[in-house]
Amino acid sequence: MALSVAGTAVIAIRTGSSSLDSLVLEVNALHEEALFVGDLQRLYVEAAERAIPVGGAALPEDPREIRFENVSFSYPGEQQPPALDDVTLTLPLGRIVALVGENGSGKTTLVKLLAGLYTPDRGRILWDDVDAAGADRHQLAERIAMVAQDFKRWPFTARVNVAVGRSSVPLTEERLATSVTEAGAEEVVADLPRGLDTLLARQFNGGHELSGGQWQRLGIARAAYRRGRILIVDEPTAALDARAELEVFEKIRALASTGQTVVLITHRLASVRHADLVHVLDQGRLVESGTPDELLATGGVYAELYSLQAEQFTTRVPAPKAG
Repeated sequence: MALSVAGTAVIAIRTGSSSLDSLVLEVNALHEEALFVGDLQRLYVEAAERAIPVGGAALPEDPREIRFENVSFSYPGEQQPPALDDVTLTLPLGRIVALVGENGSGKTTLVKLLAGLYTPDRGRILWDDVDAAGADRHQLAERIAMVAQDFKRWPFTARVNVAVGRSSVPLTEERLATSVTEAGAEEVVADLPRGLDTLLARQFNGGHELSGGQWQRLGIARAAYRRGRILIVDEPTAALDARAELEVFEKIRALASTGQTVVLITHRLASVRHADLVHVLDQGRLVESGTPDELLATGGVYAELYSLQAEQFTTRVPAPKAG
């Protein structure tokens, strides 16, 4: 074989090998990209099924109650027992209703269904006689204000963080001041370098950082600014000290006294003694309902949880020494 032919053969073999390697890599990349396209197509189908419908039945202007009838719900993709299983209960409007139970009992899931963030797999949620599944979702959202456990901490000014609760209405100082007062956040605003105009993001120049408890008060002020007919408060005092906790619950009771419905989720059972109605959930099922005094008298789950917490405070405080 001539040297020139041998050299050409070597170059051809190397070029072919390199091209074959590139072909294999490109086919592999094409396969990976095709998987993403398949995921996107499934997402389009599922999004269409879960899209928020436009329009629907009008909700009652002044409903008397909201009823959960045999409601069951499981989160998409979960193979575990349902988050809510055949729950039937009533939420009378204009009252303080407390949802009590251990972690994972379904309390937060229930209020998400109430707020229209999800629809039940089975059963109905009725506003008087109107099924929320076929109701106007815009009207439903307009009537709900929520302070969730993981509410958003926007990197904006304190003013915007409160007013974003109802961005569709003109921003007025009177509405802002009232909301801050109702949330007991006056001291939080007073301690800010520029008051409500303080930027709440330390990563920016001139920004300021709030503590968890201060953020929680601003979150409650945001919900108060929204002026929803139903205020859902999920663990509102988790980051507050004992004194601040009492003040916040006083503010919540004051909101209820004006006719606003308050749905309260908390693990601190002493805080729900002033609730008008308590629903006790356990592993996604409703196990007890009644006033706090009625539930304590029956000696059920509520009474057991209450006793466990009360035992932590049975030690007497020693009297101060004279002189």
